[in-house]
Amino acid sequence: MSLHTPDSSLYNSLQELMGWRFHVKHRQLNSVQKVMDQVSGQHHSLRKGSGMVFSEVRQYQAGDDIRHIDWRVSARTGKVHTKLFSEEHEKPILVISEQSPALFFGSQVRLKSAQVLNLATILGWTALQQGDAVGGLVFSPGHAAWVAPKRQQKTWLHWLQQAVKLQQGLQAPGKSQPHFWQQASAQLLKTVKPGSKLFLIGDLLSLNDATLNNLQRLRQHSDLSAIHVYDELEMELPALGWLSLSDGAFDAPALTIDSSLPITRQHYREQFEQAGSQAKTRFRQHGIPLTLISAQQAPLEALLKQQLLR
Repeated sequence: MSLHTPDSSLYNSLQELMGWRFHVKHRQLNSVQKVMDQVSGQHHSLRKGSGMVFSEVRQYQAGDDIRHIDWRVSARTGKVHTKLFSEEHEKPILVISEQSPALFFGSQVRLKSAQVLNLATILGWTALQQGDAVGGLVFSPGHAAWVAPKRQQKTWLHWLQQAVKLQQGLQAPGKSQPHFWQQASAQLLKTVKPGSKLFLIGDLLSLNDATLNNLQRLRQHSDLSAIHVYDELEMELPALGWLSLSDGAFDAPALTIDSSLPITRQHYREQFEQAGSQAKTRFRQHGIPLTLISAQQAPLEALLKQQLLR
């Protein structure tokens, strides 16, 4: 394969991504509370919001509702401050998608990077057809493309074009790099308007504390849902005898294991499940539901199963 001519079997095409709009005409996005209940195993009824979103914090004035006093800011400044809210007219939908070497891997059906764009595309088309403004951020090593949300098909098509372009820049698998999400989350803090709904899609099991702190700050005024995309081979080791495993770094030593032993395959699966459980707990502590979706799953069916769509 030429480095200058992308193999169509490894990458999404714009035509393919555009085709998803015909499959979501009668679908809707679920609320973050519904997704959180699904992830935590609870089955509460949906909570209706007040139709108000956080706007800003300012010094307290006579007549302000004391229930909205921001005690943290008040303690820090020595003067009483209160939170202001504005009526929610729309909730922009922002799709945040990673296209990094860590996702340029797949053992069957498709690469993780392709599944990320499938899921992102479906969520974007669904939001657009239900009347929401849609945009977001797509990033790869050294590159990031931000598209401001609008209730226009050409805006979402522009996001898809940028995503396909960055994906085609991927040429080889690599090690997970948590600082990519740190940079992306820092950019989101500067650009995301209060009252937005964000879908984070990519390699999310090993985010660093700085990234989670940024996401927690975003969570104070926006709704966040996260999707980690994995490959079945990362969860289930086949019984193929002695195998050499690498994390994708060219200078890292390979781990040699005997996959014919049931105890080896069991330990391998338990490590994956433990990593997923720990990541879900960390996200839940910040009020963000995290779901895991395999690259081998049919993307629309996976989103419906995880109740991100209905």
